Amino acid sequence: MLGYTRRQIILLLIVVAIGAGGLTIDRWRRANPDVVAYLETLDRAAPPSELAPRRVSGRVRETAHAALARQAHDGRATPVDLNLASAAELERLPGVSPALAARIVDARERDGPFGSVDDLRRVRGLRRTTLERLRPWLAVNTP
Repeated sequence: MLGYTRRQIILLLIVVAIGAGGLTIDRWRRANPDVVAYLETLDRAAPPSELAPRRVSGRVRETAHAALARQAHDGRATPVDLNLASAAELERLPGVSPALAARIVDARERDGPFGSVDDLRRVRGLRRTTLERLRPWLAVNTP
């Protein structure tokens, strides 16, 4: 006989089957890279596509923040009303995190509507430099 027990032969066959399966999967992945790329994105949360730069034919596409900055300098940006904007709308502004947007909305609900853009100074964690950077995109329409 071979000198191997039945358990050893079964274990050896399992190891060989796993190795052969790995090689088969590797060959399939190399033959179908587009399907592999699609399948690998299914279980991942999509990054905010409007904020992430993407390469298109060797050039980096403009991000949403860069587009807002360009529009603000061109005078074409539509300002966000601080007294009406939701936290999601505020998050779209450059330098405004979800936490900061929530604090702005909380300050508005707690202390009443903002009288001017300078009233944002009452929001905890909003620095003067951030306020100056946001100023072109903000407006206050008092109710």
